[in-house]
Amino acid sequence: MKVIVIGANSSVGEFVVSKLVENGYTSCAVVSDENQIDLLKKRGATEVVLYEERILPTLFHGYDAAIYLTGINPKAKTGRTVMVDHESVIETVKEAEKQGVKRFVMMSAIMANEAAGDDSREIGAKEMPDELLRQSNLTYTIVQPGAFTDKPGTGKIFAGETLDSNELEISHEDIAEVLVMSVENEATFNKTYEVAEGDTVITKALSSL
Repeated sequence: MKVIVIGANSSVGEFVVSKLVENGYTSCAVVSDENQIDLLKKRGATEVVLYEERILPTLFHGYDAAIYLTGINPKAKTGRTVMVDHESVIETVKEAEKQGVKRFVMMSAIMANEAAGDDSREIGAKEMPDELLRQSNLTYTIVQPGAFTDKPGTGKIFAGETLDSNELEISHEDIAEVLVMSVENEATFNKTYEVAEGDTVITKALSSL
């Protein structure tokens, strides 16, 4: 399967590219700056593409699935999480549909256990990309992660429609593995779920959704 990664120029994106290679996928990393190309090639990306709006109408040709890291603006010259660019999400989802992508896995800007009434959620309407994807014709998965850490991945998580604790964390490496493992796991199809570090092996946790 051929997978395209939007937002590969981030700590999570770099791990996503590496784990796609480890799992035998052909990958295309979409980056926002020429300086990021060599790094993603070293991570094992089969192809690295510099994001330009003019290439969007053909960007997904030949790819079966997409992993979109919502908090990373593909137009920005940085890998830092920024305010969600809703227009970019809308354009990307529409083009993925039009160009025949079968699977679309999105890392949400909404954090695990972030209540609908939280000020941080309402500012910038972070729920808009999630809802847009749910209304599309794509077979989607939306992952809402705990707070990110730089700790090494453990390969174990908690996953569910909602998680109880207010202190939820997950490493960049583990959320990347969750995204990659969701691509072909039918238990995650057309679902939105929260994920954080836990004590269940990732594949088993996802299959129990």
